[in-house]
Amino acid sequence: MKQTLLRHRSLIMAVVRIICLILYLFSFTYGRFFISIFFFVLSITGVFMKKAGMVFLDLSIAFLLGTAMNPALEFYYQTEKLRFLVLERQYEQAVKETIPALTDDTEAECIDTDFLFLCESDILCRKRKESVTILFPTENTGNLTGYAYCSDASAFEMLDEYDYYDKINEHWAVFKMYPLKTTLPPRVSG
Repeated sequence: MKQTLLRHRSLIMAVVRIICLILYLFSFTYGRFFISIFFFVLSITGVFMKKAGMVFLDLSIAFLLGTAMNPALEFYYQTEKLRFLVLERQYEQAVKETIPALTDDTEAECIDTDFLFLCESDILCRKRKESVTILFPTENTGNLTGYAYCSDASAFEMLDEYDYYDKINEHWAVFKMYPLKTTLPPRVSG
């Protein structure tokens, strides 16, 4: 049994790497961080095992995954778009279940969600007249990012104050909320 495992060790490690890459796509902030660290650790073990090719491969993957976690780079949003395309039906279903629960003209209604793999925290909803924007946050490490559902063009206008958004299709966009483009008026105490 042990000899069989040793003989197929490289195949097993290739499968583990592929599984980790798939998990990376569906993970949120900390999951992605630990997966990129995993590949870095694999590269270090490759040094001790004298497998230069695997060291280079694992270091390259760790670097790419670490880069893909940075919302300041376009690569992050391309990764998010890929994730959205895989889970698009689940997001559409979540929107269908959420819209009837919204109250009229709300600015920041948080709704607890039980949608696995869709968002890292509660979804945020905004409704003005008939326009609805629903935010599915996927990362929050100083930059709130994720997916935005917008019912119409007026709903997309609600995203104009965000730092960045890029349409995926007619109703969906990836977004980065902070820092807001507009500055808020000073608070008056008293």
